[in-house]
Amino acid sequence: MKKTIIIGVILIIVALAVFFTFKYGILPAYKSGTSTQQQEPNTPPLEKPKIVLPKVLYNLAGSIQEIGQNSVVLDASIPQIDESGQPIIKKEIRKIITTLTTKFTRLTFVAQAGSTSRTPQETPIAFGDLKKGDYVEAVSNEDIWDKQEFEATLIRVLQKNF
Repeated sequence: MKKTIIIGVILIIVALAVFFTFKYGILPAYKSGTSTQQQEPNTPPLEKPKIVLPKVLYNLAGSIQEIGQNSVVLDASIPQIDESGQPIIKKEIRKIITTLTTKFTRLTFVAQAGSTSRTPQETPIAFGDLKKGDYVEAVSNEDIWDKQEFEATLIRVLQKNF
């Protein structure tokens, strides 16, 4: 008789535990019929990361379109963000003014003896060494984001095949 009472009490406790579990959502996956592995309750939906560009620009790169007496016209590649928030490259024509203090260099990659690696090397050049079609980087000491014409502190001729 004591055994049946003990078994009855245990069954009542188990039945109440199951009832409260489903009633108050202690196990929400079983309550709603979904799996917790499919979607976490506090996980936001996946979205593309927002890309933020700096608000200032100090250098541009592009091909030389024209060479003047103390200027270079560049078909510059300018980083932008499109309507969907993804990065794009916009081409614009910019005029680079050279001064007596503008430095000119050529960046090359020199093979290391006994190795397959190459080391970058900058060699000074003159304004007269620039030619139409050269791919260059123009560096300024001021923000040139929206300037169609700017002074360069450095013009570096880059290799077309990096």
